[in-house]
Amino acid sequence: MSVSRTLRTAALAALLATGSLMAAAPQASAVGEGGIAVVGGAIAEDGRVLDVTVSVSCPAGDVRAVLVRAIQGITGSVDEAGTLPMVTCTGSPQDVVVRLAATPYVPDVSFWEAGPALVTAWLSGAATDNDPLAEIEIG
Repeated sequence: MSVSRTLRTAALAALLATGSLMAAAPQASAVGEGGIAVVGGAIAEDGRVLDVTVSVSCPAGDVRAVLVRAIQGITGSVDEAGTLPMVTCTGSPQDVVVRLAATPYVPDVSFWEAGPALVTAWLSGAATDNDPLAEIEIG
């Protein structure tokens, strides 16, 4: 068998294998579908945590990660557990509450207070309406 024929045969086999894998994989929505918007926030646990509500929309059946960051004065926060909440999309807008701890937490120093906070939200797999920055009033 010639080298060019061997290469063509290998390329055809690779193409067929890739097509078989693609046919067997679950179908997901296209990247860029979906969006997220910051709705509001509420202080909990005597100011140690902030519950931020975001509205998520993405194609039904998709599973997406949600990241929310907030800052108020010199007290900033990210999800202290280091994990991103996951949401299973319904195809309609749905509210998701993300709990943020006041970090770095120092007793009697780091806590959320009633007043304005800057919040950024991100939804994995969404290219549009993603990473909005909102100023919200928390209390």
